[in-house]
Amino acid sequence: MRNEELTNAQPAIIRAFFASFAEGILSANAERQEGTVEMTPRIVKTVMLEHYEEISKNFFDVMFNPLALLHYDTAEELIGILRSPDIAPTIKSSMDLFRHACRTEEAHEDMVTEYRRNFASLLAGKVMSLDDFYGGFPEGYLQDSDEHKEREVRALTQTVVKAFFAGRKTAKAECAAGSNQVYLFRLLLDSMQTLLHSRPVVMDDDIDLNAAFMLVCRNENNLSTMLQTMEESFLS
Repeated sequence: MRNEELTNAQPAIIRAFFASFAEGILSANAERQEGTVEMTPRIVKTVMLEHYEEISKNFFDVMFNPLALLHYDTAEELIGILRSPDIAPTIKSSMDLFRHACRTEEAHEDMVTEYRRNFASLLAGKVMSLDDFYGGFPEGYLQDSDEHKEREVRALTQTVVKAFFAGRKTAKAECAAGSNQVYLFRLLLDSMQTLLHSRPVVMDDDIDLNAAFMLVCRNENNLSTMLQTMEESFLS
């Protein structure tokens, strides 16, 4: 059962992880091939199955901080809970940490639901499309937002950058900084829609990059936060 009080943010960043991690792996695989490689469902499934075990490990490594950023006002608040005498002895695994990062049982259940939904899509040979993402929610559950969603935009941007490079590292990609930026811009254009819109954004084929980002980010503050966080994530 969906938690009606949750915003777009948590399902958006979970899909962003899977899309970005898969893009990192698949782009590295394509670069090792001669000529153009068509990413058919069979190829996507085969390549992702080769890295099946790394998905869950990297999900924890990448997603703990963005989830905590969504659900807590400060890192110190979560650290204090994890170190408290009542909680510290009960933490036995990464899943225990995730329960606290999600803060509530409802949010944790939604996290598990979205993890399984995205994982199943990858194993079926595709990254979950925008239509499939939006189709998984009841009408009116996801919302449009023209507000400055600083915390949410930071969490999603961190997820995209960290997950993409985790995928590249997993696939032992050679460094190609210029092409990496192209991949990241495409991933951010795609993922920001799920955070700030209730349906896929319609764009003209000839729209320029700046206008496209302004359209999906909805205002200059969100766009500025995305670009600043992208730069910070590169440096960290």
